[in-house]
Amino acid sequence: MLESENSLLETVKQAAYEAGALLREGYSQKGRIAFEQKGTSDFVSYYDTAAESIIIDCISSAFPDIAFLGEESGLTPTDSDYTVIIDPLDGTSNFLHGVPHFSVSIAVTKGDALIIGVVYQPLLDEMLWAGQGAGAFLNDRPLTTPAPRPLTEMLVSTCLPYHAKGDCTTALNQLAALMPHVAGIRSPGSAALEIAYLSLGRFDAFWSQGAELDFWDIAASIVIAREAGYTVTDLTGEPNPAQWNSLMAAHPERHSQLLTCLSSC
Repeated sequence: MLESENSLLETVKQAAYEAGALLREGYSQKGRIAFEQKGTSDFVSYYDTAAESIIIDCISSAFPDIAFLGEESGLTPTDSDYTVIIDPLDGTSNFLHGVPHFSVSIAVTKGDALIIGVVYQPLLDEMLWAGQGAGAFLNDRPLTTPAPRPLTEMLVSTCLPYHAKGDCTTALNQLAALMPHVAGIRSPGSAALEIAYLSLGRFDAFWSQGAELDFWDIAASIVIAREAGYTVTDLTGEPNPAQWNSLMAAHPERHSQLLTCLSSC
């Protein structure tokens, strides 16, 4: 990474810490947080929008010409080669229900390439981060690729469709295709965290058929998973699709096996 990109990475990490502090404050109000409904089963609270504003203000103060793509604020284009992609609160439904599984997710692209990923779990004070070609880290600890487990011992995560978003029939077929082969399947509700958790061995793989996810949900954790040694593609095996309409992230020795399990769905 360039020196300026290292500086940008440090600024992104600081922005995630500051947004995470606000989310910790909000989480302490468990069950008493006001929210609005953007669409069917799609909620936004004060904390989503406020956390995104904190992130944008922190980064733009150091890099005033940079572009932003935020879940809440949309695209703010500039002439910069760099775009910051923000999911200020991945796992809003968990957050609103008092479930302690949510994250701040920030990625940076240079042109079409993902170069920086930061996923912060504020309740655990765990920051997973990576820079292209620089490896993946948990806080200050460098991460190495965990050894692959046999398929029958793998704990796999996914993002299930919900009302009005996603293909329920395909999702059920995929679950049925994988269940006989793996130790368990989970859908905790923050794709950014679950993909990033591959780097810690907490999950062995993550897949999604795609319609239930947006790019800001997965962009940062794709960088982290790849820098930790995992293979990330869409469900056709394409590593750099024009649109991320599906996703499979897994150890390189298990990735093709999992794709084969889902190939008939």
